This record gives sequence, C-alpha cells and structure tokens, in this order.
Amino acid sequence: MTPPVAAPQPPDAASLVARLEGLGVLGVSIGWVDNNGIVRSRVVPLEQLPSALTRGVGITAAFGVFDSHDGITFAHEGLATPSGDVRLVPVVEDLDSIVALAGQPGLAWVPGRQLTADGDPWPYDQRAVLERQVAAAAEAGFEVRAGFEVEMVLTHDTDDGGWHPARRGPAYSANAVLDVHDLVETLLRDLRDNGVRVGQLHAEYGEAQLELSLDVADALTMADAQVLTRQTVHAAARAHGLRASFAPLASTTGAGNGWHLHTSLVDAATGRNALTGDPAAGGDEHGLSPVGRGYLAGLLRELPGVTAVTAPSTGSLLRRRPGYWAGAYGFWGVENREAALRLVPASRLLGSEVTNVELKACDASANPYLALAVTIAAGLAGVRDGLEPPAPVQEDVGTWDGARREAAGIRPLATSFEQQQADLLGSDLVREVLGAELLGAFAACRAADAAWAADRGVEDVVASLRWQY
Repeated sequence: MTPPVAAPQPPDAASLVARLEGLGVLGVSIGWVDNNGIVRSRVVPLEQLPSALTRGVGITAAFGVFDSHDGITFAHEGLATPSGDVRLVPVVEDLDSIVALAGQPGLAWVPGRQLTADGDPWPYDQRAVLERQVAAAAEAGFEVRAGFEVEMVLTHDTDDGGWHPARRGPAYSANAVLDVHDLVETLLRDLRDNGVRVGQLHAEYGEAQLELSLDVADALTMADAQVLTRQTVHAAARAHGLRASFAPLASTTGAGNGWHLHTSLVDAATGRNALTGDPAAGGDEHGLSPVGRGYLAGLLRELPGVTAVTAPSTGSLLRRRPGYWAGAYGFWGVENREAALRLVPASRLLGSEVTNVELKACDASANPYLALAVTIAAGLAGVRDGLEPPAPVQEDVGTWDGARREAAGIRPLATSFEQQQADLLGSDLVREVLGAELLGAFAACRAADAAWAADRGVEDVVASLRWQY
C-alpha cells in the first residue's frame, strides 16, 4: 500500500489570522465527512486558530462508528467502546485554504484531517484514503481529474411540520428556475465568492429539483469543493426561507438525488487526457486509448464493491430503480444515461480533453473522499491489468427480460442490504483501499442502518434521511 501523504506545513499562523480578521471572520469551521456522507464540524474562535493548526481540536473516536441516524454502533472491534480521542487538524496549504463563507458572515471554513493524539495517521481518516490514491495515480504517471453533478430538492416548510416543493414548472425549464430566482442568484454569487467553480445550473427532472455541475478539478480539490458546496447551498436556502435536501430520496415518489461522479486521467508527462485515443495510436471506435479502455474496464469489474461505497445508504438502495438513471444494472454505454458507467467521449466540437467516465450510482450519502478513492483505484487497477471492456450497450437494459440480461452478462446492482454488504466485504480492492480498520467501521455503520430500517416502512426510512443531507 502506498504510504500516507505527509501533511504540508501550514503557512504562518499570524498571517492567516490577520487575513481572516480583515475579512470579518470570528470563527473557523473545521469540516470532515463521516462514513454516512454526513458533514460534521467543529468551530474554533479565530484566536484559537494558531493552536488548532498545530495541535488540532479533540473529537471522539466514536465518530468512526456513527450511523446515518446519529446512533453509535460498537459492533466494530476496533472502536468497540466509548473511549478514545483523535485530533481534527485543519488542512491548510496556503493563505487561501481557509474560506471566509459568503453566506455565513463571521465564519470561515476549512477541511480537516483526523490524526491520533500523537499526530500520527489514524486508520479511520477518510481524507487520507483519497490522498493515498492520488499518490498512487501519480506513481503510475497520472493526475486525476474529477467533477460532481450535485442534485438537490428545494422545499418550503409548512405550518404542520411538513414541506412542499419550492418550484413548479416543467423539468429543465426557465420557468422552473424563475420560481427560485432569488436563491439561484445568491447561490451563484456565494459559490463564486467561496471559490467553488460551477459549470452549469438547471432545474432537474424531479419535483422541486435543482442541479449544480461542479467544474472539473483535481480529485482532492473536488472532494473539498463538494463538502463546501453543501454548506454554501444550505446557507443560501436558509437565507431565502427554504430548505435543501441532497438525500438519495427526499420523497418516496421523487426521482431521487444523485451526485454523479465524473473522472478521467491526465498523462503527467504530456498534460493530455490519457483516456482519449487517436486511432493511429491504438484508439478504438469510441475514442478510447488503451489506458481509457483499461480504466473503464477496471471500473466495470469492480462496480459492485465500488457502488457499495459510492451509494451506501438505505436511501441509496431504494433509489436504485430501473428507468431512473440511477445505475440499476452493471453495464456501460456511450452517452447512455441508464448505464451505471456512462462514457462521455471526445468529439470535434468538445475536443480531445473532455473524455471521462461518469459513475451514476453515487449520491450524497457517500463520503466523497472514499467515493473518489475507490473509483480511482478501480480504474487504475484496470489500467495496470491491461483490461479490455466488453462492447457498450446503448439500450435501456431494464426493458430486457432476465434471460437476455443474463446472456449479456449484465446483472443488477444491489438493492438489498445483504447483497450490498456481500459486495462490500467481498471486494479485495475496496479492502485494500480503505484498509481493514476503516472497512470494518464502514460495514458496521451499514449494518446499523439496516437494523434501524428493518422494522420500518419505506416512508419512515426516506423521512429519516431527508434532512440529514
């Protein structure tokens, strides 16, 4: 396994404090994401920032076994008691690493990493898992590029404790955006001021649904941006009397929210997209290079285990339905939005650098650092092993009968806890990427969620996650 990446030395603390004081910052929120995709945080007053930069702030080790309902499971042997403390340390590489939040005056935000009390790597730190895979990609001669499509449902609270949609209008229409114009204006401004680059925004297919596409970035920057985007959206929605839900299913009748994950590799030597292949240099009819074919094939081979990490919650399993573009079956296609893996190829209009693979079975209940880590590792393993993908499927295989899917080697991805847990624990790649300790804690959280849901109906399960994300 690639050794952990050493934490960079922070810039001068006095300079950081002076800069933030000039921006009116009173406190800094240090954020991390748990095994359920829930963003947790600690806020330190600005005068305590120098201490936090070097010593971190204390958090309980039990966060490693928090489940989706804020219960604590002690089923994982490594974290089987309420004893233990770790240090949450801000990840600060330069003066701009700490973001003064445009939508929350007086507060700034920074991602955190979890270390032992002695400052050593902690095996349950999810950000370090992604750092290792970024380093592994670099050793193989690649840089990783990633982007998330962020779907959300916008609502008004009602006097009886319920909620109703914040927008009407046809899907993807200008009228639908007009219903939430004030929010959209605030959101675009706040995301820009918070340093989050947006590719596009539109009213999505589902009721009251909006989508933000985050502009491509390196993997660690993208994971951090995904976390910051959530906080920015929630603050903007609150400012306009609305609530936002990123939950995989915000209602039992809705289309569901995905956080579709796009990834590609860049050849570090040339700076060019390594997935794109010129026919004269081994490229195929879909514009994929040998590296691109291996990357796609690796993802396809590891898809059951990968999606157990990228769409892990009880809500994820309920969302995974044929016909909803949620990646219900394990196959790939060229621009096929029903496929779990959608190839976005280069074209004369878009150019050669656009080639990427979209993972549909990904949502906000995934930890973004873990989701990116297992995706990268699966793709790199396919490149290393020289894999070749089968022919793409350009149809909706949900309309096929079972015999035809079986003959084509296409199987459904997990929709039950039992199958999902078998896929998770049966994946050697996932075990290697997460490590035995973190995998054990992650699996314990999934088992706790399943036990909570076992005697409850679908409505209760969906409602329990609606405002967790």
